[in-house]
Amino acid sequence: MLLKKFIDLCQNEKIFYGRKIVVAVSGGADSLALADLLNRSRQKFKNEICIAHYEHGLRGEESLADAEFVEEFAKNLGVEFFCEHGDVKKFSAENKISVETAARILRYEFLNKVRLKKIFDTIALAHHADDQAETVLMKFLRGASSAGLSAMKFFAVTEDYGLLIRPLLKFKKVELEEYCRKRNFSPRIDKTNFQTDATRNKIRLELLPTLKNFNPAIVETLCRFAEISAEETEFINSEVEKIFPAVVENHELLQKEFLKLQPALQRAVIKKFVELETGSIKDFGFVHFEGVRKVLTENLSGVELPKKFRAVLKRGKLSITKNFFL
Repeated sequence: MLLKKFIDLCQNEKIFYGRKIVVAVSGGADSLALADLLNRSRQKFKNEICIAHYEHGLRGEESLADAEFVEEFAKNLGVEFFCEHGDVKKFSAENKISVETAARILRYEFLNKVRLKKIFDTIALAHHADDQAETVLMKFLRGASSAGLSAMKFFAVTEDYGLLIRPLLKFKKVELEEYCRKRNFSPRIDKTNFQTDATRNKIRLELLPTLKNFNPAIVETLCRFAEISAEETEFINSEVEKIFPAVVENHELLQKEFLKLQPALQRAVIKKFVELETGSIKDFGFVHFEGVRKVLTENLSGVELPKKFRAVLKRGKLSITKNFFL
């Protein structure tokens, strides 16, 4: 029974006890299953929950109907409901970002507003194993390093949104859909999920089904790979914390000490150093970190970086400077 599996997994992973949780519910099978499982296990874990739905304003009447559906669903569960209506296309255009990114930003900001209003400590998201597999493939196609291919975790402590939990990461989508059928739920269907104009949709609808012809267990394989990558990245980062003081001094990276390190540690040290010196590595990718490493290993003068930054090597010491005239 899926409820028992859910409770056992939450106990084993120590996902939550006595938490106050904002559950993000879109109306799809995944989020309905999450909300219901959390509701049915409330007494077991001594949790308090509320349901939050963000209406993106992207699908007209269908989108409004989704919000009404989730409100009725919350009412049937006896759970407090929160909703906000937004204009994702306008936000996307104003900030020159994709509609997908705009939707995510506005949705998370809303979820956090509910969390703060309720004085809750956690936001629960319905990401599952198939989402994990899709994310790994998407990052791989974009050229991510092994660290970038690390798995989403059950817990994620964020600066902007507090604690995020993903209790369904070990569950496949078909399991959640079957759970909804057995519970007599009628999940809403977002037709945009079947349009191949977005990368994630193409991966879900075209690439993953093709890969399943070669490996029927491709979702499990990708999830396992992501978990291993996360564990290895965590180990490397712990080693970087130990050696960093010997490699970096007065905001400068010491070339002599750096060259003693293995390439994997060199890359991790550079990533940490660049983040500390620039404040954020959001627009930095593998090619930029590798460019900095090449400066150090080949004794070059420097390399240009995003956001008008430049890595400069002088007398065996590398620093990050900013060119305000570019």
